[in-house]
Amino acid sequence: MIFLAYSLYIASFVIAFLVSYYYIHYTREHSTIHLHANVITASVMQLSIHSLFIFVWFLYTFPTKLTHSYIGLQLGVWLILISQLILISFVLYKFKKEETITFAKQIWNTSKEKLAKTSQSIRTLSKIQIKKSRN
Repeated sequence: MIFLAYSLYIASFVIAFLVSYYYIHYTREHSTIHLHANVITASVMQLSIHSLFIFVWFLYTFPTKLTHSYIGLQLGVWLILISQLILISFVLYKFKKEETITFAKQIWNTSKEKLAKTSQSIRTLSKIQIKKSRN
């Protein structure tokens, strides 16, 4: 019976990881939210789901055996750390290049627009100064 409980406990962590990864993948395709915001949201979502699973584990194992509660807590903490690292690694590996290219394009377009506005302002000021000097 306890083997089934451990199996479901570990499977729930894997499911939480897959849900958070799917969330990032879905929001990257269907929204304009940046990658860092998606990663933070998915990490918090994953952390809250993991915390819920650890709480349910304590409710299940604490009345029966205290050692299983502590083993489950240690297992849960390590699975949280590993799944967070894997999630961030997968996301950065898969989407960082796209995010960097998009960010560079945005900076380039913004700087071009600001340069155009600045040069237009300088031309306008020089025309005004020329008119004042003629008068």
